[in-house]
Amino acid sequence: MDSHPAVLDGFINQARRAYQALNLWEAKHCNNATGLNFEGKVMVLRATNLKDEYKNPRDQLVLCESGFGCSPTASGRKVFGRFLADGERCQYERSDFIGELKAEYLPDWAVEKRKEIGASMEVGQSMGGMEMQ
Repeated sequence: MDSHPAVLDGFINQARRAYQALNLWEAKHCNNATGLNFEGKVMVLRATNLKDEYKNPRDQLVLCESGFGCSPTASGRKVFGRFLADGERCQYERSDFIGELKAEYLPDWAVEKRKEIGASMEVGQSMGGMEMQ
């Protein structure tokens, strides 16, 4: 860099303030993911896995549904789930998550979306009015 160190420091501090203003979920908001089965849990994605326009607390929350990566002892790492914000299906690696969002931090809208997605998953178990056994 050819710029003066004070200019560079100013830019870095400005970037840090802007990042902190996003109020993203961090490890302090989560239960540790080590040894945790992710299935059915609301997990927090690392912000580095999101595009800039989706770097907000709402888009960090994923309801994990399946995949070998849900199990802490499986050799597979892929986790399948849905974003709580819009219900869009997604897949990530187990290591892409910070941990499970602690219950005291779970927003009311997320609780409702979790119930909604859970209900749609149960309905999805039937095909053409016939129950899958």
